[in-house]
This record gives sequence, structure tokens and C-alpha cells, in this order.
Amino acid sequence: MALRQILFTRKTFFLSNFLPATLFVIAAFFIGFRNPNTFDAPALAGSSPIPAALFFLAIGAIAGFYRKYPVLKENLAGLVLFFLFTLGYFLIASVLNKPEINTNNVFFAADNASWYQRMAAEGGWNTGTRGVHPLAHIIFRPLTAALSLLTGGDRFHANLILLSLAGSGCVLLMWKIVLTLTENAGYSVLSASLLGLSASHLIFASVIETYIFSAFCLLLFIWLVLRKGPSWLLAATGVVTLGITITNIAQQILTFFFIRKDFKQLIKVFGFVLMISVGLNLLSKVFYPVTEYFFLPQNLAGEQRFSQEIDIRRVGLAAENLFIYNMVAPQPYLSIRNEMSRFNFLPGSIQNYIWFGLPAFVSWMVVLALGLASVFFIRRDNPEHAKLADAMLACLLFNFILHLGYGIEPFLYSADWTYALLLTITIGLQNAARRTWFLVAWLFLILFIAVNNLWVVYLIARQVSEFIS
Repeated sequence: MALRQILFTRKTFFLSNFLPATLFVIAAFFIGFRNPNTFDAPALAGSSPIPAALFFLAIGAIAGFYRKYPVLKENLAGLVLFFLFTLGYFLIASVLNKPEINTNNVFFAADNASWYQRMAAEGGWNTGTRGVHPLAHIIFRPLTAALSLLTGGDRFHANLILLSLAGSGCVLLMWKIVLTLTENAGYSVLSASLLGLSASHLIFASVIETYIFSAFCLLLFIWLVLRKGPSWLLAATGVVTLGITITNIAQQILTFFFIRKDFKQLIKVFGFVLMISVGLNLLSKVFYPVTEYFFLPQNLAGEQRFSQEIDIRRVGLAAENLFIYNMVAPQPYLSIRNEMSRFNFLPGSIQNYIWFGLPAFVSWMVVLALGLASVFFIRRDNPEHAKLADAMLACLLFNFILHLGYGIEPFLYSADWTYALLLTITIGLQNAARRTWFLVAWLFLILFIAVNNLWVVYLIARQVSEFIS
């Protein structure tokens, strides 16, 4: 009887780890129903029930057969997170994105209206992009077109589905990586949920842009390196990463170098990445004439217009976005331009936390300090984990240096480093995560952060809804 009680308690505690993800879906429905004039998810269900039918059919199939197939049973927790976050991201995305309205520079300087044109709109094949996104058309347009077969030709909702799948894919990959590193089921579920509920991922897995796709590729590359994946698959992931935004290939080079310590193999893999990317860049130019060649310096020279003066305020803003705002968002500054709301994190935004967001802010600062301090001692217990931690710290340093002088709004790029920050913290705290009290505290931290960040998303949705109506 005592053993049965212990097992029941452990199972109940493990199931409680899915509470943040479940609350996210409930909150996403709430945000949608509170903004009925901009909530487009019901429109898709009415025009094409196929996506919803496939979604629930997949859930039913997994629930019915996971005991029969070991691969489903082993990945069940990650798949539950994947479906919950897919639904939540899609619901919020259907509120924030409007194909008929130019919402460029509304959401933290994101060019989401332009990216909808490039990724999905029927005439978007002729919408130009910069040389730093050399394969954007050839990557995104075929994927969106394929998904539109399920939406009755509706490319807009197909684009939202693609966006939400990338966001939930990041959550699934974080779960797999943390589980592989720590073999701690509860810790991996909670850590993956923390990534999915971070301010960066809530925004950029719900607003049409490229950054969540970059984050997915960066996490996939880490997973492949840890699993000693084949070189061709590493190269393919690198090509997609470079094709979306060329600077992110540097993070994969750093990751490969610190984990594998094989300079010869590094040259081989990324030499192939460069050659294949050049070839696909030339091919993209044939199908999409607006494509710019990334290997011509003059096509990259225009990026200088996004350069910023480096002073103490810029250093502070970059650091706040690197370590704080991407995880726990203050209430953003609101301005009105061309009759549309615009949201930004400006110097001084750290003073804008709402009262019930303070526990999230304070808790995260404590965890951040402990995690970063602990990661330097992990090399004594596990040198292999230390290699990944060193790689992630190198990626954080790369992003900090890059965005000190580049990018008007640092938060816009935050999905490119949030994964690295969270992996660093989870590696540093993995020994503490073996204790039940820590997992309880970790759960409450995520709930605090979820409440704070979902409130910020709700405020943004309400403001946008009012202006659109």
C-alpha cells in the first residue's frame, strides 16, 4: 500500500510539470476570446476543418498506440508539450497577425507584414529581401505552399501553422536535449516549458518573422552534434540556418568546435555548407529574381544602416535583452505611429514590471546568478556537459558583441540566443534538479514567468485589437 502511494505521488508530481504548458493553452484561448474581432482561428476551422482534424487525430493515435510502440512511449512527454505549444502559439498568432494590414515595426521592430509576403502571399515571390537572408524564398514559400494544401489554399493560415510548428519544435528539441543531458524527466519537461513560455518565444513563435525558425535550426544542430549525427545532416541543417540568416552559422561553428574539438571535420562540414549555400543561392535567383547573392560584399554593405552607436545605454540595453527581457518581459513602451501601436523595450524598461511580475523578475535573477555561477563548477563532475556549456557561453558572447552595434531593437533577435542562455542555466543547475524541493521551486518559477509574459502578450493583443477595430 505504501509503495502504491509513493508511485501515485510521483506520478501526480510528474503530471504537475505539464501545468505551465496547459495553462498556456487556456490563456491563449482567453486572449483569443477577449479579442473576437481579431481572433482568426475559428475562421480556419470553418473554412477548412482538415488541420484541426489532423491535429486531434494525431493526438488520438499517440494516446491509443504509445504503449505498443516504444518510440512513442519514450517521447510521449515531449510530444504532449509539442501539441500543447503548437495549439497555444497558433491561437495567439491568429490574433496578432493580419494579412491585410501593414504591421511592420509594430512588434519590437519586426517586419512581420513583409515576411508574410515573402513566405506566403501569392505575389510575395516578387517581394525582395536582403543578402543576409539568401535562401528565404526557396525555404519558406514551398513549405507554406505545401501546408496550404491542408487549409484549402489559405496561405495565411498555412503560414501561421508553419510558425507555430517551428515554435513547438523548439520546445520538443529542448526537452530532448535536457533529457539526454540529465536523464531527469521532470526537469526536462519544465525546462522545455520555460523556453516555450519565455517572452522571446511567446512573441516570435506567434508573430510572423524568421527568428523562431533560426532558433529551431540552432537547437536541431545541437541535438545532432550531441547524438553524433551524420555529417551530411549537420551540413543540411547548416545550409538552412545560413539561408535564413547568415550570421547564425557562426553559432553552429562555435557549437561544433567546442563540443567535437575536431578542426578538420569542422572545415569539412562547413565547407560543404558554404558550397551548397552558394549553389542554392544561384538556384533561388532563377526562381525568385529578387534574391540577392550573399557572397557579394556589396549586397551585405547595406546592413550598415542598422548599425548603432555604442555607449553605456546601449551596453545596458543589450545586456538586459540578453539575460532578462528575453525570459521575463517588462511591460513594453507603447507609441503610436501611422495610427498603429508600436511596442519596444527602450533603456529604462526594467522599471516597467507590473507588481505581479516582480516575483518572476526576482526569481529569474536569482536563478540566473546561481546558474551562471554553477556552470563553471560542472566541469569537475561532467566534462562533456562542460563542453556544451562553453559552446553556449561562446554563442552568448557572440550575440552580445554582434548586437552591441547592430540592430535598432535588440529584443528582435532574442530568439537567436534564448536557447543558449537556458541551456547554460539548465546545465549549471542539473545537480540541484535531482532534489524534489528544487523541482517544486523550478515549477513555481515557470508559473511566475508564464503569468508575467502572458500578461504582456495580452496587453499587446488588446492594444492591437483596439486599433484594428
